[in-house]
Amino acid sequence: MSDIVKCSECSTEVKQGYIFSPRRICWSESADSIYADFGSEVLVKDSILKMSKIPAIRCEGCNLVTFKYK
Repeated sequence: MSDIVKCSECSTEVKQGYIFSPRRICWSESADSIYADFGSEVLVKDSILKMSKIPAIRCEGCNLVTFKYK
């Protein structure tokens, strides 16, 4: 039997699954729009042939997704 995981924002039960993307996922501390992500901190690298899936939890109540990178 698995433990029930609750959302850190709204305390709703979250769904466990995976995130994936054919493109990289980057981080920025600025909300400004950018034209290219060169020089940004890359959390998840580009996929070449096969996309890796990263374990994540998702709250459908407040649309929060949480995952560990690296």
